[in-house]
Amino acid sequence: MKHILFDKALVYKKRKKITPPKDFYYDNKLGAWKNKVNQLLLIESDSFKAQATKKLDIETGEDNKGQ
Repeated sequence: MKHILFDKALVYKKRKKITPPKDFYYDNKLGAWKNKVNQLLLIESDSFKAQATKKLDIETGEDNKGQ
């Protein structure tokens, strides 16, 4: 008989490999991706689709449940 935690534990899918955005480079000093041509930030690019997380989690662990 398995322990109850093994029966109730959630199994998450493995993340897809994240690839660097084409035509952008990472600016270590700024801490953001920038366009090689016009220096526009990736987050401000019209073609950038932000990666969404469940319940809009923010890296600090905060979330926007109910908003």
